[in-house]
Amino acid sequence: MHKPTLAMIALAVAACTGAFAQDMLPLKQGLYVPANRPCKGASNAEIVNYWGGKSSFGSAQATCTISTLTRNGKVFTITDKCVDIQGGGEIVGGPTVVTIANPTSFTLAGQTYRYCGTKVQF
Repeated sequence: MHKPTLAMIALAVAACTGAFAQDMLPLKQGLYVPANRPCKGASNAEIVNYWGGKSSFGSAQATCTISTLTRNGKVFTITDKCVDIQGGGEIVGGPTVVTIANPTSFTLAGQTYRYCGTKVQF
């Protein structure tokens, strides 16, 4: 019988905790800004984030988790649960419809967004 190595234990823990959960949306993880805005200097109000797994589109004021997801081609309809970062209260909204053009570009609420990396650029 072999002794488990630290790497084997880490893999087992990750598998049990869902650390290797597949992203629910075919997008690159990170920050997005409106396509007509530069990444550098974008305001918090303009930035949308997506961090993979079950996370939905978030902002500087809220974090969101996908509850249900349906797909029709490149169009995704998301029902999510959002929590206000400052107050901790639930933010209630209707389903979100997003069209994903490619892993670094999507359209949400009539606005097209593009990828800007994983850190805010000042």
